[in-house]
Amino acid sequence: MMKRTYFMPLAALLGVATPMVAQAQIAAPLGLDEALKMGSEALKTAKARGRPVSIVIVNREGRVIVSMRMDGASFVSLQVAESKATTAAAVGAPTEALESAIDAGKTSLLSVPGLSLITGGIPVLRNGQVVAGVGVSGGSQEDDRTIAQVAAGS
Repeated sequence: MMKRTYFMPLAALLGVATPMVAQAQIAAPLGLDEALKMGSEALKTAKARGRPVSIVIVNREGRVIVSMRMDGASFVSLQVAESKATTAAAVGAPTEALESAIDAGKTSLLSVPGLSLITGGIPVLRNGQVVAGVGVSGGSQEDDRTIAQVAAGS
């Protein structure tokens, strides 16, 4: 007897809208040049805000494309930024949605290994598909969110 397995994307469970795209339309992966431009925009925004942060951009599989730690940013912020970026790419939703879900009592998310439940991770979408994730750490929640959104173009 076969056991049926049901899978629902984590973003859907959180109530985060994700566009539906036909399987045949595979979005092009994020390349180094584009990731460097995204990182540059994030860096400009962080400097304008006076926040020394770490910025990490990963591909859809969570592999680092660009990693930057500004002068004065904590060494720990680099690991946190990578975790936020990886989570956003894997889940297809901003890490802020996960943090809000925990705050609302959905503590089961705490049992998912490797998730970053801290504001500052944003998925990068192309043709409605996740192609990357951006993570920023070292500022306030608002700073991290805003800087990541600038980098992701959202």
